[in-house]
Amino acid sequence: MVSMKNLLFPSFLTLVFALLCLPGCAGKHGKLMESAQASYRVNHYEAALRDAVMALKHKPDYDKAQNFAPTFFNAAVEARQNKIKALESSSDRFRWDGIVAEYKGLIEVNTLVKNLPPLIHKKTKQRITFETQNYSTPLRQASDSAAEAHYQEGLRIADSGGDVETQKRAAKEFKRVEEFVPGYKDVRIRYEQSRNAGVKRMAVLTFEDKSGETRAYGALNETITDNIISNVLNDSTATEFLAIISRDQLEHIMSEQDLSFTGRFDTQTVANIGGVAGVHELVIGQITQIIYTPARSKQTVWNRQSTIRKKTGTERYVDNKGNTKTRAKYSNVRVSARVTLTQVESSVSIIGSYEILDVETAELKKADNFTIKHEFNAEWARFTGDEEALNRSDQALASRPEEHAPVEDEMVLEAANQLASELAETLKAYAR
Repeated sequence: MVSMKNLLFPSFLTLVFALLCLPGCAGKHGKLMESAQASYRVNHYEAALRDAVMALKHKPDYDKAQNFAPTFFNAAVEARQNKIKALESSSDRFRWDGIVAEYKGLIEVNTLVKNLPPLIHKKTKQRITFETQNYSTPLRQASDSAAEAHYQEGLRIADSGGDVETQKRAAKEFKRVEEFVPGYKDVRIRYEQSRNAGVKRMAVLTFEDKSGETRAYGALNETITDNIISNVLNDSTATEFLAIISRDQLEHIMSEQDLSFTGRFDTQTVANIGGVAGVHELVIGQITQIIYTPARSKQTVWNRQSTIRKKTGTERYVDNKGNTKTRAKYSNVRVSARVTLTQVESSVSIIGSYEILDVETAELKKADNFTIKHEFNAEWARFTGDEEALNRSDQALASRPEEHAPVEDEMVLEAANQLASELAETLKAYAR
C-alpha cells in the first residue's frame, strides 16, 4: 500500500523491534515520535500516524518518522478495512452505519498523509509516497444502504401504531436517514408526518404552594411554573417532540370549564382537565418547604511574622580606588502583621415534589422529590502592620472586596430559578 522507489524497507518484525527500542529524541518532533511509539504498542494506529505526521510537519527530514510513518499508515488502513469486512458479513440490519463510519475514517487517514509536505528520504534521497485510495464511491454506496435501512425501519414503525410514542420512534428513524443521505426519497415528508403525530402535548399546572410562605415571597409558585414552561419552549431541541401550553392558556381553559386544579387529582379530574386542554399528560407539583438561613458572619484573626532583607539606612565605604562613598545599608528585619478574615454565608432551600400523569388513565408516568439549595459564600481579609509579612494566601484574601449577602427575597428567587431550570431539563429528557 506504500511504495518507496529504490528503497528497501526492513522486515515487519525488524520494524516493530526497532520501534519498541526507539530511543528518546530531543525536540518536539522527538516527543511526538515517542508518543507515536506508545500508541502503536497498544494498537492505536491512527493516533500513532497522527503523531508521526505532526513530527514530519515539524521536521520533514526526520528519519525515524520517515521510516515508521508508512508502517503506521498501512496498519491504520488495514484495521479499518478489516472492520468493514467484518461488518459486511454481519446480519445486523444497521451494519451500514458502522461501514459508513469506517469509510469516513479511511478518508481521514488518507487526508493525514496527503497533507504532508514532499518527503525525501534522508539517506537514499528518494521520494517517499503513500498509496492512498479514493473511498468516495464506496462511502456513497454505504451511505445509500444505511439510509435505506433506516427508511425501511421508519416505515415499519410508522405502520405499527398511531400512538404518540410509536410515531416519535418512526420520526427519529426518518431523521437518521438524512444523516446519511440528505433529502433521501420522500423522507422529509415522512418525518414531518410522524413528528406531528409524535408530539407529546403537556400542561404544567401551577405548582401548589404548601410552604406557608406565599405572602412572604409573592407568587413564587407561579414564577417557578412560568419559568419551567419558558425554558422548555425556548429550546428548539426540546420542542421537537414536546408541546407545552402556557399557564395563562391553561388557567383560561380551566376557568371557562369551571375546573379547579388544587388538591389531589382523581382519574375523572385528570381526564377532564386533559380533555378540555387537549393534552396527553399533566405535570403537577407542590412546594412543601422554603427554608431560609439568614446571613451570618464570623471572623478569624491570626498573626504573621517574617524575616526580610530591608534597607535600614546608609553606610560609608572606600572603593578600590581609595575614594570614600555612601551606599544603602540592608539588614535582616523581623516584620509582623495582624490578619482578620471575615466569612459570610447564607442559604435557602426549596423542597417539594412533582408528578407526571397520563390524562386518559391518570397513570403515574414519573414522580420525584426535589430539594434545591442555593448558597451564598464570601470571604475576604484585612490586615494591620507590615504587608511584607503576609504570605500569598493572605495577600489574595486581602485583595478581595467586601461582599454582602443578598437579601432574603433575592436568595429565594435565585433558588426558584435554579429549581425551574432543573425541572425543565427533567421534562426535556423525559420527552426526548
